[in-house]
Amino acid sequence: MLKLYKLLNYEVSRHLAKVLAICAGTLVSPLMLLNRAVDYSNYYKRFETIYESSGCIIAFAIFFAAICGVCIQSFYSNYFGSKSIYTLVTIPMKREAVYFSKLISFFIYFLMFFAAQLISVFIAHGMLSSQVARWEEGRYLMNNSLFLAFIRSGFLRILLPLGLEGIVSTVSMLAAIICSLYYAMLCERSRRFWGFAPIAAVIYILVRVITCRLNQGPLSWEYANLYIFSIILFCFCGFFIWHGTRLYKRGAIT
Repeated sequence: MLKLYKLLNYEVSRHLAKVLAICAGTLVSPLMLLNRAVDYSNYYKRFETIYESSGCIIAFAIFFAAICGVCIQSFYSNYFGSKSIYTLVTIPMKREAVYFSKLISFFIYFLMFFAAQLISVFIAHGMLSSQVARWEEGRYLMNNSLFLAFIRSGFLRILLPLGLEGIVSTVSMLAAIICSLYYAMLCERSRRFWGFAPIAAVIYILVRVITCRLNQGPLSWEYANLYIFSIILFCFCGFFIWHGTRLYKRGAIT
């Protein structure tokens, strides 16, 4: 366990500065976009409407891709330049520890990113509310507007689910994205290209779940199917982890 901790600390410290820079951009960009989008003509609009129309979701997608890029660079940097992958698989510790150190570091990067995104939503709401409160003595200021925004907005419900189904779905989606990304790189390095077939299935399920959650309300009949999709995604994650550790044990990725 101590060796795993040291290896995890090494993995995270290598790319922490890049992740922090992305998180800083995630915090600042919505504030800049909202500040440009808000004027007296849309003070009466709902927070989630202004948030989505200002381009904040596009900024989220860009920084999400950047986090994925950091994970990809973290993996392939062991193959190009230093060739440190050979050192990692020959150090006196179980090869599964090398696999899990990468996987856990990816989870840490994504959790930091999502935490920054949530914080930016709260800060953006506070900034917008303060501007609306100054207009005609707060005539257009809505009570509990942030809570209502998380109920009405499918995007915000994905970030911060308000029910058990949503929580399980969001966790399964995040786990599936990270495990699939890691497994895809392992399949490419080990030349197990058949492994991209289950990854394609995961992508299809993710698209269906995201579409459902963006377009449907929390009381819709389709929302009940999220448990089924979540179980399927967790099963795929289990398979990716099982086969990924086997690839490390066999030295197939070197």
